[in-house]
Formats: sequence, structure tokens, C-alpha cells
Amino acid sequence: MTFNTKRPPPTGRPPASSIPSPRSLKDALTEAQAIAGGGLSRTSSLPGSVAPGTGRKTVMLVDQDAEMRARIRAQLESFYDIVEARDGMEALEIAPTLPSLAMIVSETTMPRLDGFTLAKLVRNVPALKRVQIMFLSTRDSAQDVTQALVLGACQYVVKKTPVPEIVAKIRKIVV
Repeated sequence: MTFNTKRPPPTGRPPASSIPSPRSLKDALTEAQAIAGGGLSRTSSLPGSVAPGTGRKTVMLVDQDAEMRARIRAQLESFYDIVEARDGMEALEIAPTLPSLAMIVSETTMPRLDGFTLAKLVRNVPALKRVQIMFLSTRDSAQDVTQALVLGACQYVVKKTPVPEIVAKIRKIVV
């Protein structure tokens, strides 16, 4: 199998490696807004978008696919507080407000702000540096896996993996 290692960046969006590192959450949000081409146009209205504060660890599910979020949520919610976001921009807005955030499980390709850019921005926010990041993706190219590792992801899982296996991986990491 041959991999194309010279893939151009998505139209209108600079590659994640060319984004300057933000110094604060405000800088990260400003950068995310610039990448998305506009302001934060909505706040979360998803069920479970605010952690109930039960003292349990929190896992954030970031995916535009509501069905995928629901399937993972159903198997995780007895162990963790679950917070959902529809894209990276919404996740970046919510993540700093979660004091017990242990893991972000993110799709790689999403509107407004993709998972790789979300990870880069999260890694540069001091309060979020220790949050584990797992990528879920329909793509399984060597370039994507390498990019995930460079960004410090603890796992890169292809979406065709059965949900119970995805949940098992999350549970092994978030103890």
C-alpha cells in the first residue's frame, strides 16, 4: 500500500503545524475562531453538555455524528460523567470549564475545527495539558496516525472498530 505524504491542507485552513501556539485559553479561542472563519456562533445545547459534578472523571465526546456519540455515551455513562460537543470549536469552548476532564475522544474531521487542530490547541492550554486525547476516525492513513502521535494522542482508533472495543480502550486509560 502506498501513502501520499504530500497532502495539501483543507481549503481555507492552514495546516495544524503552522498555527502559532496560544499562550492562554483566550488566545486559543481567538485562534480557533480565526481558523473557523468566524466567531463562536452557539453554545452547547446538547444533553449532557454540562458535567453534573458528581466527583467522577469526565470524558468528552467530540463528533458531528450524534449517533456515534450516543452509542459510546450509552456504554460509558455508568462509569464517567459524559460531555458532548458537535465539533472542535464547541469542545474548545467547553473543555476548560470541566474541572474533572480526563479524556477527549475526538473525530479527526469535523466542521469549523477539526480534531487535530483541537488537540494542538488543547495541548497549549496549561489547564488542559494532562487531558488524554483519543482520536476516532474514518481515515486510517499512516500520515493521520503519525500526526495523532505527534500531537500526543494516547490512541488512534478507526471508527469501524466495534463500540465495546472503543469503550474498553477508554476504560483502560481513564482509570
